[in-house]
Amino acid sequence: MPLNETESLFSGGMIESQEYKTDVISALKITPVFFMIDISQSMAGNKIGIVNSTMEEIVRELHDYNSSDSEIRFAILSFGTNCTWETGDEGLIPCEGFWNDLSVDGLTYFNTACRTLKEKLSGTNGFFKFAAGRTITPPVIILLTDGYANDANFNSNGDEGIAELNKNKYFRGAYRIAIAVGDGANQTLCENFTGDKELVYTTHNTAALRKILNIVVKNSVTVSSSGVSQLNSADVKIDEVAPSTVVLKKQLQNEVKADKKISDDFNVVDDDWD
Repeated sequence: MPLNETESLFSGGMIESQEYKTDVISALKITPVFFMIDISQSMAGNKIGIVNSTMEEIVRELHDYNSSDSEIRFAILSFGTNCTWETGDEGLIPCEGFWNDLSVDGLTYFNTACRTLKEKLSGTNGFFKFAAGRTITPPVIILLTDGYANDANFNSNGDEGIAELNKNKYFRGAYRIAIAVGDGANQTLCENFTGDKELVYTTHNTAALRKILNIVVKNSVTVSSSGVSQLNSADVKIDEVAPSTVVLKKQLQNEVKADKKISDDFNVVDDDWD
């Protein structure tokens, strides 16, 4: 894949869907949602349990965010010692409510996960190839991690992987949110991934993790699906594609502040992890 990923977004064939006729598909925008989920051994116990139960709810509810002019498509990349597209290697899938529980796996190969994601953020050889003739909204990429990168050559902040992702216009043009699980999570890695510390949320207990994951998904999908990405232009420069995050940050902050219990969960360390 070219480092700058400047090829046209719509350079592949269309995947037929049983849910829509072809003429309806071509009229719908696509809102792409990517989940990067840390399944390293430190996520064992309550952490991976709450991720599984919450993601099962989210995958079931994503279908409800489809509208008359946009359709949600998603992909899930798990990373431990191995990096796996849990939703398959072929592309973004429709929201049909199915979830297979994740199991923990070794170390935190975050840099490898970044390179794996970059390979699929492509309109020629990646997950956007199916979208011939369709408009996409800014991608949503949600990172969930509780540790430090274990596959680094010179540090554990994930700099190598993030540097590669920043060469990709789809990554630069995405809404990126990170959820740091527990006080031991690498805040620098999360901030570098999002490019904005206000889009990093730290959860200290299972209740907070469940709530913030739901809040992040709902608001980021809503904001993204209301817009149109510049990524379909082959001429757009990599520094011109970043979407404004003002509305998204305001919505996230307002929803967190609106519920006192949510605010308490973030302000008080009440660690109930295993």
